[in-house]
Amino acid sequence: MNNADLADMHRERLGRSKGGSRSTFTLHDQPLTLVEEHGRCLGSSVWPSATVLARYMEGWDIESNLPKGFTCVELGCGVGLPGMCAALLGALSVDLTDTEECIPIAQANVDANKLSDVVEVRELDWASSPLTATYDLVLAADVVYAPECHAPLVRALLGSTTRGSIVLLAYKQRVVTDDAFWEQVSQDFAMELVWNSHPGQLPPSLEGRFP
Repeated sequence: MNNADLADMHRERLGRSKGGSRSTFTLHDQPLTLVEEHGRCLGSSVWPSATVLARYMEGWDIESNLPKGFTCVELGCGVGLPGMCAALLGALSVDLTDTEECIPIAQANVDANKLSDVVEVRELDWASSPLTATYDLVLAADVVYAPECHAPLVRALLGSTTRGSIVLLAYKQRVVTDDAFWEQVSQDFAMELVWNSHPGQLPPSLEGRFP
C-alpha cells in the first residue's frame, strides 16, 4: 500500500485480537449470528459502517421505496451484515459479493443463519469481473478507501443498477482522494444524504454535494 491512510486502516483492522468470534445482531427482534475471523483479512470483521447501514435499513420504509420481493446485491460484503438484513426484510434474492479471500467468511455467516435459500455468496473483483445482473437494491459499506478502486467501484455501481434502482452506501472518509470518487458518482447518480452520524458536519469530500 502506498497510501499512509490506507496503511493505517489495515493496522486498525489487522491489529485487533486475532481469532474467531460470534456475536448477535438483532433486527426487528430477529437475531442474526455474526461470525468473524479477526485478523484474517480486511473483510473478516464487521466494520462500523456496516452496522450503521444495517441500523438505517431497520428503520427505512422499504415498502415505499422497493417492489415486493426486491432483488439485492451487497458489494464488498465482507461478513455480509447489510445483505443478510435485506434477506430478513423481504428480499427475494440477495447476492453477497467480495474478493476471493472474503468468500469463506461470508459463506460461514450465511450458513450460520440458514439463509442459503435467499442469499448466495459470489466472488466478484470489480476490476476484472463486470457485473452481469441488475438489482433493485445495491448495498455497500466502507468500500470507498483505496483510490485505485474508485473507477472499478463506479463501474460496479453502474453495472448493478438500472433506472429505479436504489444504492445505499455507508461511508467514512479515510483518504483525501475520495473527492474523485464522489465526483464520478455524481455524474451518473442522483445523491441524497439520508443520515449523518455527525449532524451539521460532513466529510470534506461531501461538502457542497447536497442541498
